[in-house]
Amino acid sequence: MRVLDNLRHWDRPKVYRYALLLCLSLSGDGYSYESSVIASIIQLPAWIAHIGYGDTGVIPDNKNQWIGPVYSLGQLVGGLVAAFFLDTLGRRPTMFAGALAMELSTALLVWSPSFGVVIAARIIEGVSIGFVLLGYQIYAVEIAAKEDRGFVSSFTLMTGNFFGLLAVRHGITYSTSNTGWRAALGVTFIPATLLLLALPFTPESPRYLYEKGRAEECRRVLAKLHGGHVEGGAVVLSEAAEIEYDAMKAAIDWDQQHGQDKWAALWNTKAARYRSFVAISSQSWWAWNGQSIFTYYYTQVFAAAGITNTHLQFGISGIQNASWCIGGIVGGYLLDVWGRRTNYLIGVGQACVCLVIQGALAIGIFDKGVTNHAAGAGFVSVYIIQWFLWVTFFSPVVNMLPAEIYSAGLRARGYAIANVASMGVGFATQYSALPMYRRLNGWVWIFFAGCMALAFAVIFFTYPETKGITLEEIEIVFGSGAGQRVREALAGASPSLDVTGNDDDEPDTKNKADTRVDYAVV
Repeated sequence: MRVLDNLRHWDRPKVYRYALLLCLSLSGDGYSYESSVIASIIQLPAWIAHIGYGDTGVIPDNKNQWIGPVYSLGQLVGGLVAAFFLDTLGRRPTMFAGALAMELSTALLVWSPSFGVVIAARIIEGVSIGFVLLGYQIYAVEIAAKEDRGFVSSFTLMTGNFFGLLAVRHGITYSTSNTGWRAALGVTFIPATLLLLALPFTPESPRYLYEKGRAEECRRVLAKLHGGHVEGGAVVLSEAAEIEYDAMKAAIDWDQQHGQDKWAALWNTKAARYRSFVAISSQSWWAWNGQSIFTYYYTQVFAAAGITNTHLQFGISGIQNASWCIGGIVGGYLLDVWGRRTNYLIGVGQACVCLVIQGALAIGIFDKGVTNHAAGAGFVSVYIIQWFLWVTFFSPVVNMLPAEIYSAGLRARGYAIANVASMGVGFATQYSALPMYRRLNGWVWIFFAGCMALAFAVIFFTYPETKGITLEEIEIVFGSGAGQRVREALAGASPSLDVTGNDDDEPDTKNKADTRVDYAVV
């Protein structure tokens, strides 16, 4: 696809899809917003005093270590429970439950009478994001067109970055009272409430409807999303929508007939294990890029670099949030132009290089107790560049990839398992971040650089490309049994299909990274 293709051809179904997903995306990417806000708040003397540590002005390490990672435990549990909701009740009710939990967690955080309530609120917040994140990502990939699935899936990242910037703008930086941090936390009421208002007007996912035997309702939703009309009481789909329906029907029918919509189908074939490997590993790389230290202890990192003015530290955080707003839009759009693998590789590759530079500065200067403002400015500049590029290239793809590579019957469960891995690793790295930083000092950045180098190698040699093809065509890419049925359905409805791979539920292991679906017009 050429760079400007997605900006053209705005028919009525496309406008409807974009409007719908933009409204739902106002829930935001919970982690982007939460991490940027809480990272500022836990440094504020007013907040520290409010929760009971005003006499020392410091939260004890054994408690401070829990503030960040406990959120991951909440999302871990929330993701597992959300899988049951998504498969049993549907995509809409799951997002509705997540929005309600978000309202509750926000109210508790704004109140924050004690450390215990803060921990409980952050657990509930993590649960809510588990519901909203899985709900939105799965819904978005299931209603999107193949040409812009990556872009619309990243809408939550864009809105999450915007709300994070809005929170900083609402007085965190310079407030010395409780008003600033309460206003910042209260901003979360906005996306949660908007999501609750939008959901009653949101149609259910067509793939969920077909899975539940509601084929006629599925066709009606497809007509609204991808073109069609009702004629004589029957739904007449556009050619593209009819082809999508045939492929969807073929894949879901095969999975249900062969028990490939059960938990065991996540690992009972080579194709299933390959798919789960990609999903789980892709969700785990983010925890090894050093953000666990930057997010929750950045004032200490900046102090080591000679930048000790609190207002300047928070000002840098605000600039960073502003750059993320731009990066999220650009990166999300490029997912459908350059592809998922390319974005992933740029994201982890540049992180590796930047972490090496930061490690060299820290080991050579800061760890020796030398205050060098030029080196400090260089350290922070590299940090800002690294995170802008990370949000631009890595963040847009990490949330959507597990949603698009699983089949309809496994999408919620597969994403839930990948989310468990993601949050489990996130909890471990966040909980160990402070002692790791204090023990290793500058070498911690070299350690994370090595992790990013490993991620680059794994992605380059094992991840397939999935841009520009439908969800059902991805079944062919992974060599699942449903892929053969999809191939037959597509071949009967459109030009002949040439697919790299095989049809025995075993992926082509010789060149996984280049597996693709190509059409040749007869």
